[in-house]
Amino acid sequence: MEIRHLKSFKTVVDLGGFGRAAEHLNYAQSSITAHIQAIEKTLGYPLFNRLGNNYVLTEAGERFLPKATEILRIYELSIENFNESDTPTGSLTIGAPESLTVYRLLPVIKEYNQLYPNVDIFLKSANGDVLCDYLRNGEIDVAILLENHNSNHSDLIIKTLSYEPMSLVKSPSNIENEGETILFTQPGCGYRSTFENYLDTNNILQKSALEFSGIEAIKQLLINGTGMSLLPSFAVKAEVEAGQLKATQLKDHTTTTLLAYHKNKWVSPALEVFINLLKEQRKEVSIS
Repeated sequence: MEIRHLKSFKTVVDLGGFGRAAEHLNYAQSSITAHIQAIEKTLGYPLFNRLGNNYVLTEAGERFLPKATEILRIYELSIENFNESDTPTGSLTIGAPESLTVYRLLPVIKEYNQLYPNVDIFLKSANGDVLCDYLRNGEIDVAILLENHNSNHSDLIIKTLSYEPMSLVKSPSNIENEGETILFTQPGCGYRSTFENYLDTNNILQKSALEFSGIEAIKQLLINGTGMSLLPSFAVKAEVEAGQLKATQLKDHTTTTLLAYHKNKWVSPALEVFINLLKEQRKEVSIS
């Protein structure tokens, strides 16, 4: 017994005949007959008595009609609710490095919350391959990460969001490069590899090196006159404009911001609208 069989049965009852039901449902009359026979075979009882040109429900048909009506009502309601699920609901877990969370994601998340308040957003902070591992084991739905040329991510769908310019940053009072204290982000961070490449290419000697999990601590040391670092230009814009830091943008050194999710991941309505908001932000910042 199938839903289409129940629809045929209910339509025969409502319209008073097999021919009328066939015309209304755009079936051949033989199909309507086959549908009714399929129900009768399942129940083991006839549903209609044919009295002249009229079809009258049998006692079994009378008892079955409200049950068939209820089944059809539940079916139609479930379809309606499923279609309504295209409106984002549920939860969305996003993974990203600290700097991208602060300077790129927070405005997007604020807008997302205003547009889709029924979606709960969770953030996980990590770098590079750790984020990709989170995608593989399902800990996060989507990652915003920095390009890592040494990684193989064939199981992920990765799209370019933007090309971020990088700046050599130090205190305005600090004019030396040689023998400088170098302030690094953690290994695996795209900023770190870009900075190491810059130092090697320009044969810059290091007095010492300090390593930090995020760029906020680095900026505070730079403001207080300690060392130099290579950071994304957007992360130091406010401090440069306030005269707290001096930044020299490097044309040949950029880092790429990427969007990634697992290739077997269902792109839910919640994830789809988040991706679209990120794309809109990319257009606004005009760096891709």
